[in-house]
Amino acid sequence: MRESSSIKKPAAKPRAPKKRIETPLAQTSYSNENFYQKVQETAYQLFIARGCAHGYDVEDWLAAEQIVKGQ
Repeated sequence: MRESSSIKKPAAKPRAPKKRIETPLAQTSYSNENFYQKVQETAYQLFIARGCAHGYDVEDWLAAEQIVKGQ
């Protein structure tokens, strides 16, 4: 049987609060709901422009986010 050691672990240092990171969304004049709606509309327009081809929803959504953020 192994005896417990009497060595104590050092106490953990308190962590500093995380700093808020500003994102491009935070710098736009859109609220979260307006941003989501604008991205949704833009992604749909990309879908229509593609000829309503299915299977590109993620690509259309990501492209729409970049388009809306760039405005």
